[in-house]
Amino acid sequence: MRGVVAIGVACLGAVVAADGATVVDRQLVADNQAREDGRIIPGQPLGDLAYLRKATIDVIGRIPTFPEIEQYQKWPKAKRRELLLDHLFKGKGLADRWTIFYADLLRIRSRAEGGNRLLAYVHQSIEQNRPWDEMARELIAASGSSGNTPSVGFLLSDESDPMTMAGATAQVFLGVRMACAQCHNHPFDKWRQKQFYELASFFGKTKQIESRLSSKTYVTEGEEMKVLWPPERRKPKERFPVVPKFPFPVEDFSVKPDYLKRLEALRAGEALALNKHKESEALDALIDSSGGKKGLGIGVEPVALSVSKESREDIRKLDVKGDLYRKSELRRQLADHVAGPQNRYFARNMVNRVWAELMGRGFYHPIDDYQGEVTHPKTVDYLCDEFVANGYDLAHLIRVVMETDAYAKSTLNADVELEDIDISRSAFASGTKRRMLSEVLYDSVVVAGHLQDHKWPKGANIREVERRVRVPLDTEPEDKIELESEPESGDGKMVPKKPKANPYNLEEVISLDFDQLVKSDLDRDIGMMKAKSDQEIEAERLAEMARKKNSVRRRYTYETVVDKVDDNPKFSSSMRMSTPAPPTHFLRVFGQPSRDGLGEFRDHTPSMRQALMMLNGKATHEAARVGPYEPMHRLLTGKTKNLAKAIELAYLEILTRKPSADELAEAEAVLGQAPLEGMADLRWALLNSHEFRYLP
Repeated sequence: MRGVVAIGVACLGAVVAADGATVVDRQLVADNQAREDGRIIPGQPLGDLAYLRKATIDVIGRIPTFPEIEQYQKWPKAKRRELLLDHLFKGKGLADRWTIFYADLLRIRSRAEGGNRLLAYVHQSIEQNRPWDEMARELIAASGSSGNTPSVGFLLSDESDPMTMAGATAQVFLGVRMACAQCHNHPFDKWRQKQFYELASFFGKTKQIESRLSSKTYVTEGEEMKVLWPPERRKPKERFPVVPKFPFPVEDFSVKPDYLKRLEALRAGEALALNKHKESEALDALIDSSGGKKGLGIGVEPVALSVSKESREDIRKLDVKGDLYRKSELRRQLADHVAGPQNRYFARNMVNRVWAELMGRGFYHPIDDYQGEVTHPKTVDYLCDEFVANGYDLAHLIRVVMETDAYAKSTLNADVELEDIDISRSAFASGTKRRMLSEVLYDSVVVAGHLQDHKWPKGANIREVERRVRVPLDTEPEDKIELESEPESGDGKMVPKKPKANPYNLEEVISLDFDQLVKSDLDRDIGMMKAKSDQEIEAERLAEMARKKNSVRRRYTYETVVDKVDDNPKFSSSMRMSTPAPPTHFLRVFGQPSRDGLGEFRDHTPSMRQALMMLNGKATHEAARVGPYEPMHRLLTGKTKNLAKAIELAYLEILTRKPSADELAEAEAVLGQAPLEGMADLRWALLNSHEFRYLP
């Protein structure tokens, strides 16, 4: 694994020139000098706390907490930002935040076949700092079921259709919109319809099979080429199988470039360290399984080894790989073409996407439609070289961008002409105002309001809630118990059954267990195959069909019931819930895409619906209230009351800064004679401010 030999990300930062600027900044200056856009007005450098807020949001997906602010301010001023990045990149939050990035890129949908397992696979890959080219190869070439090979979810989500996969591969991995060439020659680009068919034919033998054993869908490789030329709609007399051909130009070097030499040296070192690690693990396992060195007698085969051999022979008899997990040589070839270091499209696509994610705009736009021109060619080339040379390390690429002066620039004031603002933004001389991603905004509300855990004593917020329930009219007694009540653990008495949790309720965000989702189902499936014959499996399938056919349609009525609930919610992270959320959910309202089609981006356009959700929403309301378990509570009540300190704490926790003198005076007036209620009003106002929603 990459994690075994990975160099710590802290030592992979951006190269700093003698004048203090990074090489990326110097490349930007050189590119800007070659442009003739007009007057470039540089933005002011961000202050320390503003940088803390921006970096924390971008790396781990939430605003910093008060203890994190205190820790940051204790660090030496000269090394503060470097130490911050060291801390952020070592934490677990990076995998949660950047799983969102990959989920948008790969169009991961929980409702699609293998969607949640694919999401867990991506999350685990980020945690292990796996190279992007390695991930891409697996996503393109994977075979099997999502239960055993989670990366196959990328193919399953589009039903492994050759035409769909050709368009997705070009757009997702290479940043080229080629899908319209499926029906005709591209009207605005060089891509021809025949080229699209040649790309699609790499998926032409791929097929999906639904297992009779488990109703799971498997991706495997067939014998017949399904992609034929000419297109069927032309009504040709005869159609012929298309020969796969990669349509994108790759670099051909007469002299191997330095970045490629560095990549080869890096991979050679990793392979050597990995082999040593595997040899050591294998030897330890062998000694342990055989009862120590004495168990390895000459001419005597250890028991553990013979059992392993028998297991392998059983699996071979089943021919699981041959029938269900047949690997695709065509897709392996395509993966080599796509993720090979000679393919500049691959590295440039990820560099542009990460730059746009962190800077608010890319070197070309749209970010998935490269047409031969970029705004800053020297900068792009340098970043691509470094990305490849460092083994396609996403964390390294993110850090290189975040260490630049360009990243740490503020936006220009409103008194600057709009034309000058746009020129400066496009030159990356000033910051581009970015709103938090919907997941980040949600989690930041939770953090600001101390909603990760209960902040009220049990029973402090009892209220009555009416709900409508459906009751069957013709239910058998045993069915009625199952539907309407459940046994309480302990005495066995029947109590009213609790309503099922709604996974899309803001108060009940259901977390996905990524660790469990990536565990393989292969052993279980093989065991079931051994235990059941084809006749038994078919008999079970027919019995299930008969049961469904004979089931009686039931009649229902609706009743209103009143429940007493303890309104003391705590909120989980939105980054581990099923994705994408329903259209009415907070995440979708604030721009999370449906991921149903290619070229769908997050919508950051403000709307009335968003404003109303923040003004009146449950999350904002609960975050504003001050619970007794919060640190702020003691500053608003009792002998330790200190209103000025409480106001300062509110500004730091929500906006990551201290209030000005005028803001402090206004806040003290709001708190007045009712500090708890006044603080709830103040926090509600801060949470609804533009300053909270937008990055510095």
